[in-house]
Amino acid sequence: MPELTDRATDEAAFARLLESHGAALRRISRAYARTAADQEDLHQEICLQLWRSLPSFQGKSAIGTWLYRVALNTALSWQRTSRRRKQHDEALAHEPSPSSTGETPRDEKSILEEFLSALAPVDRIVLVLYMEALTIEEIADVAGVSPGAVSVRLHRIRKHFTDRYLNG
Repeated sequence: MPELTDRATDEAAFARLLESHGAALRRISRAYARTAADQEDLHQEICLQLWRSLPSFQGKSAIGTWLYRVALNTALSWQRTSRRRKQHDEALAHEPSPSSTGETPRDEKSILEEFLSALAPVDRIVLVLYMEALTIEEIADVAGVSPGAVSVRLHRIRKHFTDRYLNG
């Protein structure tokens, strides 16, 4: 019977974790996958990986930091191995961007999706976590870089965004 109780405790803890961080996990899925179906697939993959990794959580960092690290590593892995991502990148390479044709993107969501997809993986992690309102130190911990590097990356990302969408 103790095995059943431990599993029930684990399931309850996991459900609380998903409840408290579910919206952030959905946003990460949207940042790394373009279509609704891919976003749902990635979200499920992140949840599965979190469930598998939960027993290995050692408490050396905050649970939120650990969760973001697992979620982002899963998203990066999914993106690298996904044939859908490759097909999407090939389609984008042959399609002129709205900024190069003189058109303006329809809305803020389109601008953000275009900008995020063009960022290098570490820059995307930094920006996604910044938009999740993590501190510089928390972002550094999750991304595996120094707080100074996070600050520099954020500055460069802001400048790149300004040059591309506001001054261009």
